[in-house]
Amino acid sequence: MAEAKNIEISAGVDVGEIVECTVEQIMPYGAFVRIAKTGRKGMIHISELSYSFVKDINAVLKIGDNIQAKVIRIDERGRIDLSLKQTQTPPERPARPPKRPSPGFTPGHTREPQPDSNGRAPGEIRAKIREAQGRRDFHEMQSAYREANPEEADSFEKKMASFLKASEAKITDLNTRNSARSGRPTRRRNSREY
Repeated sequence: MAEAKNIEISAGVDVGEIVECTVEQIMPYGAFVRIAKTGRKGMIHISELSYSFVKDINAVLKIGDNIQAKVIRIDERGRIDLSLKQTQTPPERPARPPKRPSPGFTPGHTREPQPDSNGRAPGEIRAKIREAQGRRDFHEMQSAYREANPEEADSFEKKMASFLKASEAKITDLNTRNSARSGRPTRRRNSREY
């Protein structure tokens, strides 16, 4: 703390003080100014020029302009950071308009749950699944699911059986091809067989 106090004293200005400055140099990231009170240089970063977005510093400041700026920081090396926008009153934010409800919304009205294609209410299926999940045996859960969804369980089992049958046929075919090739020398072909 004592070091920071010594820097502020050696800088000749205090943090929070408003000082008279003259713009000496403009860079893309900010402006360098000479503080009239001490003759020391300070910098105003582009983000501290205005409350609105500043794309070009030359639109706000010109070399030789006399301005008032607030000292916002003095670092350990004695560099002084200033702010032009903190000497101005911040613009009032417009009040946000209230959110409009989405089309078709009626306060206090809830949509009735629609039954699925089998005529069952959505909660009925979930209740049976929750009941089945409480059981530890997989086969019991599977049978509970089949009871709740008989047509889905049958169709899944049919799909699985046909998939296994097709897989076994493909594996048999590949094994037959490989055994036929093993008797003759292998050669490369440009076209692939699928």
